[in-house]
Amino acid sequence: MNNSSIIYQIKNMKKVLSFILVFLLIFSFLPLKISDSQDYKFLAEINFNVGESSFYINGYKLNFDSNENIVPIIKNGRTFIPVRSIIESIGGEVFWKEKTREVEIKFNNNLIALTIDKNSAFVNEKSKKIDNDDEIKPFILYSRTYVPLRFIIENLDGNIEYNSKDKSIGIKIDRETKEVTDSTGRKVIVPKKIYRIVSLYPMSTIMIFALKSQDRFIGTYSSSMKVINFENIKKISPDFEKLPDLGTFKDYNPEVLLSCKPDIIVTPHYTNIKKLEEINLPVLLLDHELPENLLKSINILGDAIDKKEEAEKIINYYNKNKKLVEDKLKGLEKRKVYVAGETITKSYGSDFYQTLMVNIAGGESVTKNIKGGKIEISLEDLLKFDPEYIFIPSYFIGTKEDILNRKELQDVKAIKEKKVYTIPSFFISYDLPSVESILGIFWLSEKINGDILKIDFKKEVKDFYKNIFGYNLSDKEIEEILKD
Repeated sequence: MNNSSIIYQIKNMKKVLSFILVFLLIFSFLPLKISDSQDYKFLAEINFNVGESSFYINGYKLNFDSNENIVPIIKNGRTFIPVRSIIESIGGEVFWKEKTREVEIKFNNNLIALTIDKNSAFVNEKSKKIDNDDEIKPFILYSRTYVPLRFIIENLDGNIEYNSKDKSIGIKIDRETKEVTDSTGRKVIVPKKIYRIVSLYPMSTIMIFALKSQDRFIGTYSSSMKVINFENIKKISPDFEKLPDLGTFKDYNPEVLLSCKPDIIVTPHYTNIKKLEEINLPVLLLDHELPENLLKSINILGDAIDKKEEAEKIINYYNKNKKLVEDKLKGLEKRKVYVAGETITKSYGSDFYQTLMVNIAGGESVTKNIKGGKIEISLEDLLKFDPEYIFIPSYFIGTKEDILNRKELQDVKAIKEKKVYTIPSFFISYDLPSVESILGIFWLSEKINGDILKIDFKKEVKDFYKNIFGYNLSDKEIEEILKD
């Protein structure tokens, strides 16, 4: 090979390498797609042991029955299970027909009909033999229906794995789903039964506690500590603080969320969810910022996580007591109120819950005509507004004494008359758009209007936490909540 030929080949190689480098450089700037949108599925992974009274579905523990004698058993060399608990855990339905001694299983467009003591069944209206051994047939034990596990799961398109050493059994099967409409009108597909919840917003988190579903959280977020009182949360959920940090609606990591295999992700309606939608994660957007929207969100969430009765109880309590306050205060002169945020110059405009909450409680927010949600004003603005009352939340950076002693504010009426109050808090500050805010409305009304409601507020607080959160407050805890 002569020198000119070698030089020519080297030049060509340089061109090829240059092209490859340019190609790689271009594609390095393109957004990385984490996963195909069709990849995320609601798969049930069920594990249990023969002879034990409980099973796990995606890490969540359930009992086969309230009767501890109801357990999976081996009979004639086959595994039989009490059918109802497993089928309902994956979103299916079980129906018992007393006259014909038949049990029907409906799941994912499949229908299986079995008869007690009969070795055949109908699967989607076609007759099938249950097993080659004629002795393998459904039976009644402790007044519960037992069915052969393999026949049921395989005819519902699931898979079974047996471990002969420890007698453990694993089932993998797609779960039944449903459609839920969130606050923005989006249609969201979620499993009928929810076991793994992620909340990216403190107010939604407290709502889930009120719906008595805190045992389904799979993560928390350290940045919410300034808003949520973790010491009090521990009293009803000791392990909540130990859960992995999954970020907030502002700074979540979609890859981390995907790895957690959530059944549902709850976040505020203004969250940028583009990255979550790309990987088809089930995101429920909730709007809390008007009283009526808060109640709608409670209803939406209750429907989504199968806690309709609890949601209805909260909504009824809120509406009843909101009406009580409005009826008692009808016709009274509105008092000028300023609600601070994290600092004395941070507050809330016309679009946020605090402004409407003050109005229900018989006050008039001096910032009600300022457009927006979170707003910032100057000390000069506060002097011009001259509120009769100033309320600071539990997450305020400072104390009410700091405000009372501030030289620039000594001409404000609320400062002169020392009507500066700290809003109560237990799980979360009572001014925030969540379940506890109805107590905030009661409390604000008493501060603004005196004892016009004629209620025993300490008793109301105690009853609220018992009925809504299932927690019995001590007298000391009530005093701590209401101290100013």
